[in-house]
Amino acid sequence: MAINKKKWIAFTLLIFTVMSSMAHTIYAPNDIPLLDNRFRIDPNTEQVTIILNHPSHEQKVVLVKPDGSKWYAQRHPPENVAWFNNRDQDIITIQNPMPGPWQAIASLNGKNRIQLLNPTTLKIEKLPLKVYNKEYLTSYVSLINDGQVMTDKDLLNNARLTVSLINTDKLSNDTQKSIALYKDNGQSYDSLPFDGKLSTRLFMDLAAGRYLVNIKTKNNIFIRAYNADMIVFPQPIIYKIEQSKNNQDSAEFTFVVDPLEIDPNSVVIDSLITGSNESDTKQLIVHLADQILEHGTTTIKVTLPYKNYTYTGEVFATTVDGRELSFQLPEYKFEVVGAPLKVIKSTVIISAAEPTVTELELESQEPTPEEIEIAETFQYLWIFVLILIVIIIISIFIVLFILRRKQKKLLENGELSLDELSAEHLKPLEIDENNVKK
Repeated sequence: MAINKKKWIAFTLLIFTVMSSMAHTIYAPNDIPLLDNRFRIDPNTEQVTIILNHPSHEQKVVLVKPDGSKWYAQRHPPENVAWFNNRDQDIITIQNPMPGPWQAIASLNGKNRIQLLNPTTLKIEKLPLKVYNKEYLTSYVSLINDGQVMTDKDLLNNARLTVSLINTDKLSNDTQKSIALYKDNGQSYDSLPFDGKLSTRLFMDLAAGRYLVNIKTKNNIFIRAYNADMIVFPQPIIYKIEQSKNNQDSAEFTFVVDPLEIDPNSVVIDSLITGSNESDTKQLIVHLADQILEHGTTTIKVTLPYKNYTYTGEVFATTVDGRELSFQLPEYKFEVVGAPLKVIKSTVIISAAEPTVTELELESQEPTPEEIEIAETFQYLWIFVLILIVIIIISIFIVLFILRRKQKKLLENGELSLDELSAEHLKPLEIDENNVKK
């Protein structure tokens, strides 16, 4: 029996050696990440494999058992412990380990983890590989013991479920993000209390990229975890909002669907248009199956009073491979502005039979740049004419003032005034009768 165990342990170490030579970031579905160099092993654990990564130099790793005793690579019970170490990694496999808190004393780095072989496992349902930004994911998590869902209230009373996503892109600063915390208590999104099935609703508010999903449940007795890859894609629908050109008190909502990702006829958009006053809210529901799509694009016109608005919406759709999904559209703020000043044209109609009539034409369209330029030109021309008239009037007053001053000087010198001289020259010639008789 001991020989079979040693062969099995050696085979396990060989597999982990090959895995470690390929990459240190491979996670098995039920691995437990090693946090703060500590981990807990619960009862009935048949086997545990501890993977420790450390700097690339000779490093002594010490395992501290729950009873305080220590194991080393050079000193450990060979009948139930297999210890493989090289310059940057130690892999330790233990058969029937002591339950309780363990500790690894070493300067560690990289992706360290604990792998358990135990009849108690964590089962995850409905967790897709490909998701979309701001998508809502509903998943169900259960603890399975010997093939049965665990429903023991004493075990589940303090059990907590956490969901974390680790960004595997080394260029990203957001390396880990915890997005959910649930309990099996029938509250929030959990359906029934202590039924062994925790209902989770995840909001994938994450940038596009590749992530490692870590779902972990623990209580005072055990810790179980589940790991899976997940790729976040950009949203398969984009939209824009523009104010209508012909009708100023309305806005045009244009939606563009990627038919390679989702079925356009399955798309329903449930959205809200909220004014500056939150009580002024308008619901807009769009069924793309009822719209005419051109290259996956449709435009909806909505009448809106002049003010500021905020648009929010949730999309319900079916992917091309049949998966039902819902996701939140990004929020958008926009404004519907009032119509510009209208241009009034004056047309003069002259008729021989009728008196002159002035007709006013009101244009509802916006003036063109050419019309604006002509109007500005005429405006400047009128200003120039007014200035010229003022100059002429001032000149006339100056001339009259000079003439009056000259007339005054002639009167003072005893000379004829300009008025008298003009009157004398204008009189007709007359004959003096007295002189003729003489």
